[in-house]
Amino acid sequence: VSLKMRCFDLTILFLIYNDNFCSSETFRAAVVEHAVLLPQDRNGQVSREEAKKNMLKNLQFYTNYAEKAASQGADIIVFPEDGIYGPGFSWSGLTPYLEYIPDPNTVSWVPCTDPGKYGDSFVQEYLSCLARNNSMYLVANMGDIQPCDKTDGEACPKGHYQYNTDVSFDSSGRLLARYHKQNLFFEFQFTTPKKNHPTVFDTPFGRFGMFTCFDILFENPPIDLVETMKIRNIAFPTAWMDVLPHLAAIEFHSAFAADLKLNFLAANIHWPENRFHGSGIYSPTGPKTFYYNNSIGSDGKLLIKDLDVIDSEERGAPSNRIDFIPYDHVDRTNTLEFTRETREYETFYSHVFHDLFKFQILHEKSGYVELCNNGLCCSLSYEIMKITGDEMYAFGAFRGMHTYQGRYFIEVCLLLKCASKEAGSCGQEVKSAQSTLKSFSIQGNFSSKFVFPEILLSEENEQLSLSMRNWTYDDGKLLVEEGFSNGKPLISSALFGRNYDQDKLHVQAEYKSYFTSNGSHKNVKTTSFIWLFFLVGSLHL
Repeated sequence: VSLKMRCFDLTILFLIYNDNFCSSETFRAAVVEHAVLLPQDRNGQVSREEAKKNMLKNLQFYTNYAEKAASQGADIIVFPEDGIYGPGFSWSGLTPYLEYIPDPNTVSWVPCTDPGKYGDSFVQEYLSCLARNNSMYLVANMGDIQPCDKTDGEACPKGHYQYNTDVSFDSSGRLLARYHKQNLFFEFQFTTPKKNHPTVFDTPFGRFGMFTCFDILFENPPIDLVETMKIRNIAFPTAWMDVLPHLAAIEFHSAFAADLKLNFLAANIHWPENRFHGSGIYSPTGPKTFYYNNSIGSDGKLLIKDLDVIDSEERGAPSNRIDFIPYDHVDRTNTLEFTRETREYETFYSHVFHDLFKFQILHEKSGYVELCNNGLCCSLSYEIMKITGDEMYAFGAFRGMHTYQGRYFIEVCLLLKCASKEAGSCGQEVKSAQSTLKSFSIQGNFSSKFVFPEILLSEENEQLSLSMRNWTYDDGKLLVEEGFSNGKPLISSALFGRNYDQDKLHVQAEYKSYFTSNGSHKNVKTTSFIWLFFLVGSLHL
């Protein structure tokens, strides 16, 4: 039963014990992975009426999902980024799909019962009625058009702004919150907001924050929400394209929730032809449920699961956080009985998503590996239960500025299956495995406390999977002691660290270097653009 039903059934207990039971137990969450129906023409400009017809095709699927979720007692539902009209528009092609969204901090509005108050608000009215008719909170992604002053010059080139926007509605259909995506990923149809404050909304089962897709890799808004505002529930619309081995949607989003101790509701679009897939409901203790299907022609899915209400004042698992540890002080205590003495094997370098990792092949069935790369020192204790003749695993480390399709400083200790028995294949995309590991532990001397523990497993037919909780992550150490449920083979496991302070330091260094090498006489427009590119670092996973 849902939170609403539990509260109703326990009314007598409330009267007798005067205990605020409903506000401290569980709630039922729903996320939707939607196979978006794309308009035929996303570059040319269609009429507003044609745009409405195209969006209605997707919104009708939203109705089916919402009604099904409501029938199962869902308290909140989250829909994906770009789910109403799809990605890949030109600026002018997207304009007819946009609506003016008022600021919920300054207005109180139920679009379902007060339509047309702010002009043509077809999508907002539809979503508001979905929330109202199904008596649940709703989060969706849509386009917002805001007027601007042409005297702003280049900041207002076409007379208006276009924002990639998350909206939330309460169970009466009232517009609660509006968030403009801060970190765009090659989304030239949208405007990057000049100022953006972390966005939250309140429910009977906790306060929620919202951010979108590529935002998750940056400090603002995710870390501001979690560290400063103590938010423990996140609604996350996304259009995430998988990048293996360490940035698959289900892999990274579940790791983000595990490290920061969050309830994390991740709703992705379903477009397997272009590697868009992977949604889930994640908790501080591991995945509650997830969906991954990369088969061409497969359908989207509705996920529903109960989550514990988390006190927003609780900090995220301080025992899982470690400050910078000099390599000489890394704890090398053998936590796994089978660990052998370190043997010297040749190391090599290979690229993982355009970052040059230092690797060592796992030659033995069990052992201990240490290696350092640019100041990051990683260690691995492991025991392999079964390895097939044509498979090979390696352990690697990388510390530095990632510069491909965005700029962000990462520190990664990575255990992975190589694509072949050639060393140069380590880091290439792998979708299946047959070898199984009995146990392993990974740790490193990370310079930041933000370290996300990842495990990605193999299913049949090149499908990916997660371990529901056959592992622990404490004091900066990822530990697997008894293999994985159903003996699922391992594709990769990592500690993926982010140092947000280094982002800023590298931006400043690159900016200074640019002016030093080019002089101060350079065209102001050009230097301003380059500075903005470095500063934002956001070029939609």
